[in-house]
Amino acid sequence: MQRKVGIVVDSTFGLDPNYVKDNQIIVVPLNVLIDNKEYIDGEIHPDVVVDALKNKKTVKTSQPAPELFLKAFEDQLKRYEDVICMTISKSLSGTINSANLAKTLVESEHVYVEDTESNINGAAYLAEKLIEYLDEGHSVQEGLRHLGELKEKGSLVFTVDNLQQLVTNGRLSRVQGFIGNILKIKPILRFSRGVLAVEAKVRSFNNVVLYLLNETKKLMVFGKVVVRIAYVDRSTEAKILEHELFQLGENVTIKITGVISPVVSAHVGLGGLGIYITNE
Repeated sequence: MQRKVGIVVDSTFGLDPNYVKDNQIIVVPLNVLIDNKEYIDGEIHPDVVVDALKNKKTVKTSQPAPELFLKAFEDQLKRYEDVICMTISKSLSGTINSANLAKTLVESEHVYVEDTESNINGAAYLAEKLIEYLDEGHSVQEGLRHLGELKEKGSLVFTVDNLQQLVTNGRLSRVQGFIGNILKIKPILRFSRGVLAVEAKVRSFNNVVLYLLNETKKLMVFGKVVVRIAYVDRSTEAKILEHELFQLGENVTIKITGVISPVVSAHVGLGGLGIYITNE
């Protein structure tokens, strides 16, 4: 059955280009600024941001212009009856403001802008599951309700080497950042329904793995679990984590989604490694 709802997302979702093409998704890019030189997210290799952070360069990001969303909406309305635009959580970026302004400019009651209240592979998972649901022939209103249900289930749990990048970019308070850095620990953070907080503090990477395994086990009580692993500059550690998660059995579906988008890496900082975890 042909889907009647077009999808627009921003570049922080990190969706595979082939998946984007096959599902006629339009991706609106954010921008990365390194020492005031501007790059387009999705057209810059993630290592460029990693190297900039290692060399202590100034790395900032900016949201898309409303005109980019406007064009995306107009293009999708030519192919679909309705359009759902999903964005990175409004607590992390003003991207949704640009999308909402574009919605006003397009003057159509068939465009819906939704805050995923998530990020990285969490937002990507929501987009993929929504498309699966809409492909079954469900209406846009049914799709929006389904998206709300999906958002209730999942969260991002991750660690970083240093909380300073999150503090500098206004994603954590200075008190939380000071506590994490002064004790030289590995902080565990959770991002759920648009709220970011330091959830625990452990002393080593091995303890990070144990923590993530335990969080997965907690969800296994409620049924099958989906785990998606993403990282900034920790590909080896991601493989180790994947191996350990596989030991939990067939009720856990694991996938390494790869490097976090340059825009998100700029905010998370070096050492970023984590999972999006949810029940199917």
